[in-house]
Amino acid sequence: MKPDFITKVRLHAWMCLFLLIPLTVTGQQLTITGTVVDEYGETLPGVTVVIEGTTRGVSTDIDGKYSINASPGEVLVFSSVGMNTQTITVGTQTVINVTLTETTAEIESVVVVGYGVQKKETVVGAVSQISGERLKDIKMGGAIENTLQGVLPGMVVLMQDATPGEESKSITMQIRAGASMGSNSPLILVDGVERSFTNLDPEEISSISILKDASATAVYGVKGANGVVIVNTKRGSEGALQLDFTAETSLKMATRLPEYMNSYETMLLRNEAYKNDGKWSSLISDEVLEHYRTGDSPYLYPDFDWMDFYFKPAWDQNYNINARGGNSFVKYFVSLGYLNESDIFDVGSIFPYKFEKKDASYWHNRYTFRNNLDFNLTKSTKLTVNLAGNIKVWNKPVDDYTQEQWYEAVNAMPYYPQEALEQFPDDKIPYDQDGIRYFENPQQGEVRLMWVGGMGFRRNKSNGVATDVNLEQKLDFITEGLKASAFYSFNNSNEYMKEYPLDYLFGYYLNPADSTWSRYTNWQVLDPDTPQPKLITTRSENLQSASRSTYYKGQLDYARSFGRHNVTGVGVFSRRQYRGISSFPSYEENWVARGTYNYNEKYLLEASVAYTGSEKFAPGLRFGTFPSFAVGWVGSEENFWKDKMPWFNYFKTRFSWGMVGSDAGIGRWLYISEYTNADDYSGFGYPMTWYPSIQEGTIPVTDATWETAVKSNLGFEMGFLQNRVTLNVDLYDEHRNDILQVRRSVPKWVGVSSISGNSGETKAHGVEVELGYNHRFSRDFTLQLRGIMSANESRVVSYDEPDAKPENVSLEGKPVGVAQRMGYYTPASAIQDAGFYQSFDELFIWPLASGPQPIVGDFKYIDFNGDGFVNDLDRIVPRNPYVPAFTWGANLAAIYKNLTMRVDFYGIGSTTYAMRQGGMFYLYPFTQNKDNAMTAQADHWTPDNRDAEWPAVHSVATAQYNYMGNEFSIVDGRYTRLKNVALSYRLETDPLRRVGVSRIDLTLTGTNLATWTPFRLGGDPEGFNSGVDFGAYPMMKRFTFEVRMTF
Repeated sequence: MKPDFITKVRLHAWMCLFLLIPLTVTGQQLTITGTVVDEYGETLPGVTVVIEGTTRGVSTDIDGKYSINASPGEVLVFSSVGMNTQTITVGTQTVINVTLTETTAEIESVVVVGYGVQKKETVVGAVSQISGERLKDIKMGGAIENTLQGVLPGMVVLMQDATPGEESKSITMQIRAGASMGSNSPLILVDGVERSFTNLDPEEISSISILKDASATAVYGVKGANGVVIVNTKRGSEGALQLDFTAETSLKMATRLPEYMNSYETMLLRNEAYKNDGKWSSLISDEVLEHYRTGDSPYLYPDFDWMDFYFKPAWDQNYNINARGGNSFVKYFVSLGYLNESDIFDVGSIFPYKFEKKDASYWHNRYTFRNNLDFNLTKSTKLTVNLAGNIKVWNKPVDDYTQEQWYEAVNAMPYYPQEALEQFPDDKIPYDQDGIRYFENPQQGEVRLMWVGGMGFRRNKSNGVATDVNLEQKLDFITEGLKASAFYSFNNSNEYMKEYPLDYLFGYYLNPADSTWSRYTNWQVLDPDTPQPKLITTRSENLQSASRSTYYKGQLDYARSFGRHNVTGVGVFSRRQYRGISSFPSYEENWVARGTYNYNEKYLLEASVAYTGSEKFAPGLRFGTFPSFAVGWVGSEENFWKDKMPWFNYFKTRFSWGMVGSDAGIGRWLYISEYTNADDYSGFGYPMTWYPSIQEGTIPVTDATWETAVKSNLGFEMGFLQNRVTLNVDLYDEHRNDILQVRRSVPKWVGVSSISGNSGETKAHGVEVELGYNHRFSRDFTLQLRGIMSANESRVVSYDEPDAKPENVSLEGKPVGVAQRMGYYTPASAIQDAGFYQSFDELFIWPLASGPQPIVGDFKYIDFNGDGFVNDLDRIVPRNPYVPAFTWGANLAAIYKNLTMRVDFYGIGSTTYAMRQGGMFYLYPFTQNKDNAMTAQADHWTPDNRDAEWPAVHSVATAQYNYMGNEFSIVDGRYTRLKNVALSYRLETDPLRRVGVSRIDLTLTGTNLATWTPFRLGGDPEGFNSGVDFGAYPMMKRFTFEVRMTF
């Protein structure tokens, strides 16, 4: 029977409803709930749950639970710091429980290398890397370079002067052994462009890599021989907006200060010195000594603690806010930072001018910004734009000569207080009858506060801008895995200075002999009548320095897998133009190719070649070719390895060889000769007519070229017990040829000032070890241990010198770092001593040096060459260079639930350096005729103390037999430092999440808390104030409290 009309209608309705059901299911949103746990079954709070390709997301609560609306077919992404990310596609289920596994036991990570990134497993070069997150644990003040100290094997960082705003100017960075007689500074790249990273906010940094061997650095041609530092800044990520705010407050103080004798002890030592020098008429009377002992008249016979007066704790502040996030079209990272460094010198506001609150203080303000954008214009086209910059303002007194701060006379004072004038009225000098009177003893130098503000102050400003644009296009339509990119960068920086001088600052002296006042200018000129001049504020602001550079690059990348065969290739062409404030532009050009191959990430091969040029050299000699290759084997991927040694779960060995160049420190246009006007004139005729003389300049070096370094590296990387224990070892060797040097064998009768040539040769070798332990004992407790050690040796193999030059003063055979400094103002060589003269008879036995006659208790010197005289030909060199040849670091991290504790140690050994001119400052008592002596100098030679550390005392530090470049003036710079101790706690609670805060991290960090060193005189062993050349701003000990909020 045929269906009736009603039956047909019902049938069609059911069919339409059936067809619509899938559409309804697909289009409707489900509420997905679940719990996220770790591999131990413990719930994980704070896990981010995001719908892939969108900004929709939530976080798990304190119990690890979450709830999110999603449609079937959408993908949920579960991620958390330290855990492997997991993705799950939504179906019809409404409950999705997830287990995340930790990533700490994974050996594989991505490593930044030249012109790209590689998996750590497939890297065959010597590359070390540290994350930006780890760098933030180290609180070292304004210079980001100093945070690298002791954290990367092979990297040595020294900072000699901590002046706020100028820390980076004193920093020495060196990768491995310094093999160049010129510059050993590495090439520094920020986001692939040569530029400084000193003004980066730590919050901007994603990672820092150092490239150490030729296979890693050869692609940088004539700039790669000294190693490469690659700084990568943070980028945005797809997902919901994440906002981070950080506030730091640091209490800082000097790490180590010298300790002085008091006035009474110093005057007793003075009398001993006068007796030793036969200056009987200068002896200080018992009456005066009693005044110093009792302190009954402190304005006539002062006893002043200068270190306590100068240095007071000060506060620094650092703030940063950054945001990151994005979607499938654009990802962004934005950062704003502010740093304020204040002054531990507590004297900046006591001068006779009140221009502003912090007139003559050291202080530094820095503002930083960064905006990194990544646009996916199409599925195959990507545009990257980076915009970053900084603005700095820093202040300092006119401090051209600051050594005196470190050896002030203890019987002097910075100023007389009002009480002194009340006690000793002055009816002759009308000035400064109220308030303070600046102290100046005309027989012991200028007014005491002259170089900490008494000459005025300087206001410095600088700004820098960096802009990068990169366009990347995938070329899969040509062949799969091929892409091309075009990159352009513009960088500009300027520095200005305005001086606010004070012509002179009047000082007063209250004569203890008759209690009368006298008044002097800065330069000890008696002047009771001239009014105090005012601060000059009308000087114009001057441009101190400026630089501008442009860099553009074209790059082809290829990466493709053919089954188990993996191939990559890189081709680069780049040019850079750089110009300083008043110089001609300099140019560089680079052609680079690199290819890698690995079979199943087990057998590894890499080769590269760079054809690079430098305009420093003559046409036809400007380009050079620098090849390299490397091979590697991941033995732990072999089946027999896995079967026989399951506990030895990772092993890789690698070897590299290559040639790299360096033009660092080489002057421009050496191949050009010139004639210039001489200073003298010649007269001819009658009447006499004077004509200027013409002289030939430096002899041109028409065949000059760059240094060439041939490097090889053998490395081993190992992991044991599921990679809980890791061990990395690198052995390296380097021969450097064609070092440009002045030919010292050319005799003077040739008639030229100097002739240069590529004749120097050096060699270096060393070892680096990195040992780590990382184990999560339970969900609540993790322990991490890490130690690094680097040791190296370098030698000068060949250097152009006169044939007759004695071996002991020749550069050949000496450590490179020592040979570099043998021609310095203070040479790195010294006369050996054989202890002290112990008797009058010995004065007639030992050969004498020129200068003042020795006394019993002075050094006796070794006549090294046996010619009967002690002079510069008897100098020997220390065994170790200034930049340490041995460094080590160790750190411990213990994590219990939300509480983390970190401890970092750092130490150096095998380093020596010469005190200025044999101890001009600080080494002996009574520097510059001032009444000062260190407490350590009490251990000096006397008839009752023959086994002393110091020789017999003399009344003038630089007018004695002991004052010369002798062995005693060579400083042993070894030290061990408790570098960082940090205690951190993370708050993650539901009340915080309800107000939009996902977590708060609270951290208390102590920096440079303790230092152990054999140097007894005081001053930090790392800084210049350990004797090299006093006057540097002290190294800092810090206590930092940090609050970090994540929204």
